[in-house]
Amino acid sequence: MPRPLTALLAATALVLTGCSGQLPTTSAPRAGLPVSQQSEREVDRLLPPAPPGAGPVEIVEGFLRASEGFAGDDDVSRSYLTSELASSWVPTASVLVYTGDAEITLVDEDEVSVELQVVGRVDADGRLTEQAPQSLTQTFDLTEVGGEARISTFPDDSGLWLSDTAFERSFRPTVLSYLNTQEDVFVPELRWLADSEGLPTAVTRAQLAPLPGYLEGAVSTAANESVRLATPAVPVDPSTLVATVNLQGATLAQDETRADGLSSQLAHSLLGLTSVAGVDVQASGQPLRLDGAEGPITATTELPYSDVDRQVSQVLLRVGEELTLVDPSQYALRDLDAPDDVDLPQVELRWTGLAATDGMDDLAAVSVDGTAFRRWRGERVYTNEGIGDGLSAPAVDPQGAFWVGGVHRSSQTPRVWVVDAAQLDSVARPVTADWLEDEDRVHMVSISPDGSRAALVVGPAQTDTEEPVVHRLLVSGIVRDSAGRPRELTAPLPVAAHLRDVTAAHWGAAGELVVVGQRQGDVEPQAFRLRLGGWLEHLGELPGLVDAVPVPRVTGVQVIARTQDGGVYVPEGQRGWQPVRNADQVVVPGG
Repeated sequence: MPRPLTALLAATALVLTGCSGQLPTTSAPRAGLPVSQQSEREVDRLLPPAPPGAGPVEIVEGFLRASEGFAGDDDVSRSYLTSELASSWVPTASVLVYTGDAEITLVDEDEVSVELQVVGRVDADGRLTEQAPQSLTQTFDLTEVGGEARISTFPDDSGLWLSDTAFERSFRPTVLSYLNTQEDVFVPELRWLADSEGLPTAVTRAQLAPLPGYLEGAVSTAANESVRLATPAVPVDPSTLVATVNLQGATLAQDETRADGLSSQLAHSLLGLTSVAGVDVQASGQPLRLDGAEGPITATTELPYSDVDRQVSQVLLRVGEELTLVDPSQYALRDLDAPDDVDLPQVELRWTGLAATDGMDDLAAVSVDGTAFRRWRGERVYTNEGIGDGLSAPAVDPQGAFWVGGVHRSSQTPRVWVVDAAQLDSVARPVTADWLEDEDRVHMVSISPDGSRAALVVGPAQTDTEEPVVHRLLVSGIVRDSAGRPRELTAPLPVAAHLRDVTAAHWGAAGELVVVGQRQGDVEPQAFRLRLGGWLEHLGELPGLVDAVPVPRVTGVQVIARTQDGGVYVPEGQRGWQPVRNADQVVVPGG
């Protein structure tokens, strides 16, 4: 008979992490641990080992429950396994995250099945892939060891099975830091690593690993195959919280540029952990000091690289042919007077998908029929009718160039072009994207604030069938030449693949998108915030939603939504929207 795991989980006791193993015997107050040595977790779960005389179902239940503590010194999950399986089991080889109850059924005297509603998977490198809830049945074989039932085999390549709540307790979203090829800024990459005392070591090893495939050529790393940890772990001093990273690698100490880059990457990633207050990077036991720095790195401001800091103080609203400058910090998007050096043009109704550079001195749009591209610089206007067909709304590169997607006019195959910022009549240069299939159509492009990644909404060409056209979201690395001009888009990473349709995607920060799409069960598009590598965050129901654009502010990214009837909305409360204006388009400069 199936048994839900929740019943046993409810019986699991909670104990305070800061307590010792001995209860106090007097009422006199006693000193606790110093604040700097307190655990990051507020509570831990008491996870019992395999009890004597437990049957097969109880053993599998107990194992799934105890697996949450796999990364702790007191890991008891292996007590449910045979010694052979316990010694070969790699918990983080693959992690299944499920929601609801695990239904556990005795199939035979030595076989138990577990049915789960899987909502995500984490690979061996800590990359999370969210998916629509999907039923999955896994089989566990058991054998008798010394008169006790023990799990002897897992499904192939299995690691952990964790409920969504257990996953949040056991894994921590951790940011790795890569280097932009054009500017001295970091490019973030989110990973999920086991939340344990070994987290600094795991972060360091992940940072020293090769670049993700989709970022090769688009970003750089100072690590290579010759650089590795000289010690088995990265120790953290309990009194100073300084993590010591002792590396060994050929010429590391002699190559100052590489040493500075690697020290910056490691320090930036490790200082993101609350358990680390300083980072001492060494080469074969000798400190690798940044220029002008003495002692361990204790603040990211000491680094020669920084996070991308993009802030937008003015937004454009288009109503008909008129453009109005508004203040996004004001609840009602109050009108602003245009600065003397900003000359906003009238935009004829035949032009759509308006985009503007940061200074609003360069604007671009495409014709409603997708056959022409136009730019405005003050009173000067230039129209290019020879790029291609099916042109997407322009996107702005941090360097001021405009990107458009579309199809080649003669071959009708998909293309992506860049129009350089230098001249008003600059030609559109094709950017290589060999991974695009002939039947693909690029419906939207958005460029990350650091210029290293492109988000593309791609779907099939329109057909005569009644089947709905499904658009998918892809993120590709931008490979640039020595002058910084884009020349290639790398084979992309599918993003939010569990959305059954995507209609818009905009970068809000270097590692974050705002997406409009539909999940299974959604009857119309919804707005989501997506931290790349994280879970999709629903921003609330808004009937008739057409687009949602992020506005980077000092206090974080603000989202402004627009509906089919021209309503403009701003967030209200946790998941609500408040109407504030009417407009045909909301234009975020530089976005």
